[in-house]
Amino acid sequence: MFDFLNLETANSTPQQIARSLRSLGWIGFCLQALLGFIPILVVVTTVLFSPKQRQMGFSLGLWLAIACLIILLFSIYWCFRYTQLANKVEIRDLRPAKSQVIHDLRLGLVANLSIMAIAVIIALSRVGELTFRMMTLPQGATVIAPQSAGTVMAPGALITPSNIIAIQAMVCAIAAGLVGVIVSLLLLYQVGQHRNSSD
Repeated sequence: MFDFLNLETANSTPQQIARSLRSLGWIGFCLQALLGFIPILVVVTTVLFSPKQRQMGFSLGLWLAIACLIILLFSIYWCFRYTQLANKVEIRDLRPAKSQVIHDLRLGLVANLSIMAIAVIIALSRVGELTFRMMTLPQGATVIAPQSAGTVMAPGALITPSNIIAIQAMVCAIAAGLVGVIVSLLLLYQVGQHRNSSD
């Protein structure tokens, strides 16, 4: 499908581009939907079911997470849109201009890069906060249960399962963005191989 090493690759035909749009669009859609499930679930449960969050209000990190998930939902839709674009590319009368296809692919690329950038910022902040918490523990300390009687630690000094789930959600969001970036770059490469005269 893609020959990156051969500098004199043959021109991509509209049918080859349509096949790539369809197959990579479905691959991107499925993988992003699968990887996006955990981040969406974590943010929805945090917003709707966390009494602590309701009392404190929305933090900057939560606003960034919501923005990241909105862009992720757009990106999932955009991968599905690639499959619809494939149908138009196959039919000569409906075929969009090459510049329009490139514009759509670049929009998908920018959206996925945004997902990755926001998720990395959130992850750096969250992991830095958890690292600081761990550094406040005495050296060599072993904590068995956070609620045990006789624990002489400040509340919130421990890492809870919800912290790990939040980190997993950020990693999944970064991976979903990476999938979208790869799909967009592969499609941009193939569309760039097409010469308008060889329709």
